Amino acid sequence: MTGLALYASILLPIALSLAAYVAARRSTQAAAYISAVALLPLLAVSSLSLFGGSRYLGSAGTGLWSIFSLYLEPYNAAYVFTVALVGIMVAIFSAPYMEHRAEELGVRNTTFYLTYGFFLGGLAGAFAAQNLFGIYIFIEVALIASLFQVLYYGYGDRARIAVMYLVWSHVAALLMLAGFIVLYLNGVTTVPVPATAAGALPRDLLYLAVLLVLLGSFIKMAALGVHMWLPYVHAEAPTPLSALLSPVLVGFGGYVISIVALPLMPRSWFFPLTWYGIATAIYGGMMAYTQSDIKRLFAYSTVSQMGYMILALSLRNVFGLTAAALIYISHGLGKAVLFMTAGYFIMHLHTRDIDRMGGLYGYNSALAGAAVVGFLNLAGILTIGMISEITLATALVKTYLGMEYIELYIAFAAMLVVTGIYAFATIRNVFFGPPKIGGAGPYDAALVAIVSTALLSVLLFLPPMSSSLWTNISVYVQNRLVPVGL
Repeated sequence: MTGLALYASILLPIALSLAAYVAARRSTQAAAYISAVALLPLLAVSSLSLFGGSRYLGSAGTGLWSIFSLYLEPYNAAYVFTVALVGIMVAIFSAPYMEHRAEELGVRNTTFYLTYGFFLGGLAGAFAAQNLFGIYIFIEVALIASLFQVLYYGYGDRARIAVMYLVWSHVAALLMLAGFIVLYLNGVTTVPVPATAAGALPRDLLYLAVLLVLLGSFIKMAALGVHMWLPYVHAEAPTPLSALLSPVLVGFGGYVISIVALPLMPRSWFFPLTWYGIATAIYGGMMAYTQSDIKRLFAYSTVSQMGYMILALSLRNVFGLTAAALIYISHGLGKAVLFMTAGYFIMHLHTRDIDRMGGLYGYNSALAGAAVVGFLNLAGILTIGMISEITLATALVKTYLGMEYIELYIAFAAMLVVTGIYAFATIRNVFFGPPKIGGAGPYDAALVAIVSTALLSVLLFLPPMSSSLWTNISVYVQNRLVPVGL
């Protein structure tokens, strides 16, 4: 199919951000709904690819303009679909939240809506870019846009947090860029990178390029050892941005690993990468369990979920790469629900301290039900998260079958248990037990967005939605990613 629809769907949120900026001067709701509507074409195009198997390929021209070539296949469509869907729901959620936040700060929220479309359009463009430099340019657009949101609307010491975000995010991006340049100078310009490129590169340069891309991606994913920035930035960012950073931005590193690093990676690197993913997941889950600030809990949960994604990518088979895309979807929807729930608490309960919560099922049963579904996505129970975890377990068995890997299976089981512990402990502490707060939570646009996102994560678990997306992703992985690289 023509790539014109793909270009238009990515550029429309950026173009309409100017309209949202003007609308925000008069009405936050109008700006929020313009931002949501601007993402509908992107949702439609990515859905046609993800669920219908449609393929889009667009070229902006030859020479320098070829940097902006785009493509959309079921695998990267899973990432673009999540960006669009979560972006729409968060935009709706932001209507009451940004009114509340702007009043707190005594400022207008025009900058938030001006940058919203640039952030999501840039992120979607990074997932759809076919050229290595195009990936870098689009992700820089997203990073700069989100930086302004942290600086203008964040919590705590906003300037310090913004600088931290600027440094860590751009170190990650520049490491990726350095790896891209090494590949580019040796004739590798487009993605997915074919494994044949490994034979065309000197071994030292090959390992250097892969290492640079891996390091940049690990920082972006906040993997163990380079995760320190994420709990601060995601906890102190304005909550609509937190609901986008944690679900959809950090997973970008995993996508880059899958289409750039994995096809070129030496086989001897995969087993250590498997253990690194498990260690990241366990560490993030244990840290989440110890948090009393609900936004920091969700931030550490993101570290844990990125461990799942690293593990999936390390398993070098069809099920592993399919699981990585499904984890991105399930984490995207689940964590968006949870961060929006935290925003609802901030707006209406004026707290994010878990110790001050309890019995909130009676405060708002719809909110409690949606939040439970959000946690079920992370724990892999009766949501799209269940399909991702079954696929991940299958990938692990296919790659490491035998009693000699018993330690790996024990660690994998521990990873699942840790996730279940912090998820259900938080559900118990926040929504059940003796109520600590009286009254009833209002039914507003924020609640509609939270409940709708939770319901969609359940809908994607059911056939024919789940079967079509699983089949289309796995067939593309089998035909285009595994044979050329693994």
